Amino acid sequence: MGWLQRWLGRSEPDAAHGAEVPPRPARDEAAQDAAPDNAAVPPLAVAVPPGVDAAAVGVLVWEAVLGERGQSVGYRFFLSDAATLKVRGGVRVRRFLDAMLVSQVAAVSPAWRKHRQLFLRLDAETLDPAGLARLGGTGVTLIVHADDTRAPAAEPVSDQLHALRAQGFRLLFEATDDSPWLASLATPADGLAVRVGAEAPERIEQVVAGLRRRYPGLPWCALDVPTQDDLALARKLGCVQVTGAFVSERGAYLGGRFSPDGLRVASLLSKLRQGAEIREMAGVLKQDVALSYRLLRYVNAAAWGLTTPISSIEQAMLMLGRRPLYRWLMLLLLAGAPKAALSEVRGEATLVRARFMELLGQALSVSQRDELFVLGMLSLLDTVLQVPATRVLDTLPMSDTIRAALRDDATDSPYTPYLALARAWDAGDSAAVAAACARLDLTVETARRLHLQAFEWVLENGQ
Repeated sequence: MGWLQRWLGRSEPDAAHGAEVPPRPARDEAAQDAAPDNAAVPPLAVAVPPGVDAAAVGVLVWEAVLGERGQSVGYRFFLSDAATLKVRGGVRVRRFLDAMLVSQVAAVSPAWRKHRQLFLRLDAETLDPAGLARLGGTGVTLIVHADDTRAPAAEPVSDQLHALRAQGFRLLFEATDDSPWLASLATPADGLAVRVGAEAPERIEQVVAGLRRRYPGLPWCALDVPTQDDLALARKLGCVQVTGAFVSERGAYLGGRFSPDGLRVASLLSKLRQGAEIREMAGVLKQDVALSYRLLRYVNAAAWGLTTPISSIEQAMLMLGRRPLYRWLMLLLLAGAPKAALSEVRGEATLVRARFMELLGQALSVSQRDELFVLGMLSLLDTVLQVPATRVLDTLPMSDTIRAALRDDATDSPYTPYLALARAWDAGDSAAVAAACARLDLTVETARRLHLQAFEWVLENGQ
């Protein structure tokens, strides 16, 4: 999470570009940030086939796509309940579902695609070039599949795919065997994809080995990888890109402990919560040269508009203020995560949830919105730091309302509905999303827009 460390003043200044400017820590802009993003394209209305409830498609969710070194290279978007409807419906239903997906993804601001690729899995029979044109082509990967692969792709389908590739789309074809359909589309292929969780490992290895001989040189992408054990299989198969539920798989982390740096930050958080004097906390911070440097660099960033540089730790803390200092220390804790394979992508997911919850609280006070941000971070911090969730609760100081919301039997915290909505959205549980939105007096469409804005905020500010 090098970009998060840059936010916190850890990196050295770039002589070519001047000092890096972190986002302002003392903020009162959640309500303004919740305004519609003018750079995004509003979703188009999609004709709903008879007998289909448009709300039944679920909510727009995404999974990170990881590269060979475990870095996040993009996100695969999908509608949470679309798979169930596709099984029940025919071509008209599949066309509607793919059109809904493309329409909602087109509402994502194109600016963040400078940093991440966009992946969509679409039916070859229902491709809509006009709808796809709204995505722009560049930075978009289409994972194309077919229900019936016993015959070559129809000529109109092949022509559409060639045209899409010419527009800048990257094409991956889903492979289940060495089929006539796949053979007819080898020319425009940028790679092949395999659904790792769909069949027995032995069968998958056999299919991939045969297709590697038939189509040498084509890169492979593993889809629907359910667990980290399956991730090992995907890497064994030579897949250069992988995506699936394994990214958010929660471990027991039984032996996980806070690092010495993490404990030092936790100590400062504890003193801050207990109302310690700034002078006392400054004395603790001065004992850590690296932390002192990061704080001074942070408060001296151009975002503050200071005319005279601050060189005193105590003065820096006073300038920051208690509430923003608490938030800065929490972000510092996140940035100090162990350099594990999934720490960066899980760190991004944690910040998306934190920002989403902050935006959901746009009608609340600044201090309450800050608490929602911290609650969102704490709810996923165990996955990033790889420590048991109980240890997070026992080690880190937090307000009673935050602690109550994090308990499994949470019923007495005003923040519980916000966390319930964030968890439901990440899980793709559309029924729970609707129920949580009703409790917060929000429409699902408003929540969808805020979730996208949180996602874009993390990617845009992280570069």
